[in-house]
Amino acid sequence: MSINPLPRLLASLAIISLISAAIWLLLPRVSGLPTVAPLHMILALGVMPLILAAMAYFIPVLTRTSAPEPRVLLSPIGALIAGLLVTLSLSLSYTLYPVAASIALLAIGRLLWWSQQRAKATLGRPHPGLLWYQLALGALILGLLMIILAAFWPEQWLPLKRLHLHLNILGFVGLAALGTLRVLLPTVGGFPDPQAGLWLMKEWRWLVAGTLLIAIGAAWFAPLAEMGLLLWLFSLVRLIRGLLKAHQGKLWQWHGAGISLVCAIMGLILCLLSGALHGYGLLPTSQAGEAFVVAFLLPLVTGAATHLLPLWLLQSQPEKQQQLRKQLGYLSAVRGMAFLLAGVLTLASHPLAFLIAIAALCQFFIQLARPLAGIAIAGKSG
Repeated sequence: MSINPLPRLLASLAIISLISAAIWLLLPRVSGLPTVAPLHMILALGVMPLILAAMAYFIPVLTRTSAPEPRVLLSPIGALIAGLLVTLSLSLSYTLYPVAASIALLAIGRLLWWSQQRAKATLGRPHPGLLWYQLALGALILGLLMIILAAFWPEQWLPLKRLHLHLNILGFVGLAALGTLRVLLPTVGGFPDPQAGLWLMKEWRWLVAGTLLIAIGAAWFAPLAEMGLLLWLFSLVRLIRGLLKAHQGKLWQWHGAGISLVCAIMGLILCLLSGALHGYGLLPTSQAGEAFVVAFLLPLVTGAATHLLPLWLLQSQPEKQQQLRKQLGYLSAVRGMAFLLAGVLTLASHPLAFLIAIAALCQFFIQLARPLAGIAIAGKSG
């Protein structure tokens, strides 16, 4: 019987993304590297490969098809290589980043093509979440093309860089995260949610339009960004209101993955508002980028890892999975709110922001370390 290597790869990439986040928090304070290098470390090296691997894992579920072929792993691995190259390029010289972007384009394009083949093989219609993944991949491809184009069009470097940034952050990370969260939250909370599919079928239009308006507005015409911001905020407020109104008791708890994921959505709202402040020149780019990582990505990845790492690490062992979820989800409300507080303090340039964020992340690492060691020992003995 063949073993699917994708769950273990996913677990490894989730841990890499969290380690990248820890390094991102520490590196600017102990080195003279420019802030853009550690920021790309978590986004390109940590987040992009993880999202691509998660898509490869969930696409067969969304299309009701068989487990992914081993060659599909080339996409997240290629993205990991590209992320390493771009991190080195931005740390040492800018000469490698077009090569890194080209490698990433090949990896992403292959995954997008594979997702379409799986969609064609679906009996009936695929789950609407598949479209969100395909739109996210399309946004990432467009964002990477913009930064490659900027290398050959220096007169438009700054506008194209802004396009690249917003298409990647909102278009790729934002759409992929929300498309997953809308399905994952009911699973984590243990409640049926017949509105999830309807929300996914309706809201993508507003969020795609909002993403394009924000990206184009940030690059060339600021009023468009304000319109896009409103579209994003309306969708997120509707999401939060719908979930908490009907299922507050199952999501707003001290322990478990649900509260961490809700905090991530609230962190995304905070980041969108901080982006508006940045657009008016009231907030530096670095602070807005740091707040995005601290207030959104960290509760998102720790929350998703709380629920999914046990599934990936302990396949066919439901009792042990549940035990590990309890360990990882202990005091997750405190952790999630700490990340939100760190995000607010980051926007205020308060020195406590770093300490609160690293303390919350260390709490998760401590809860993860002992179970990981036990799984590794059991694997060797087995």
